[in-house]
Amino acid sequence: MPKKTKALTNEAEIRTYLFDLLARREYTKSQLMQKLRKREADMQVSEQLLESFERDGYQSDQRFVESQVRQRIEMGQGRRKIEFELRQKGISSDLADRVLEQHDVGGEKRALEYLRKRYGREAAVDPKEKAKRFRHMVGRGYSFDEINYALRHQNASDEGDS
Repeated sequence: MPKKTKALTNEAEIRTYLFDLLARREYTKSQLMQKLRKREADMQVSEQLLESFERDGYQSDQRFVESQVRQRIEMGQGRRKIEFELRQKGISSDLADRVLEQHDVGGEKRALEYLRKRYGREAAVDPKEKAKRFRHMVGRGYSFDEINYALRHQNASDEGDS
């Protein structure tokens, strides 16, 4: 049986709860509102506090997106998957697009880099293996064109990649 969490009954408790959450990691404003709803916090007070946290720089969707994008790039994820995850966390398309453009996410070269890191330079000869690699890359968020480029150039020399 899940443990019942204590409801947040006043502004001081809500403020402390928000500081505790944000001390550990970045959250979107949407994620924080969700957490506050679960704790049965007063929504009017919560909205006012979140506005002040944003104004004072304690919470920033921009900072959250930049952190997530850097982390996802390091994990070898493509633009589509990163965009999807950001939308799931309540980030606007405009903000996501701006940050993704700044970080040069996706692209054929990045897909090729990831494919080589994952499978080496030896291209798949067997259609089943090629399909397996293709599905894996789709799951990582790469586009059809990026994956095809990577599969065609996987065993090419670096001079020919330019």
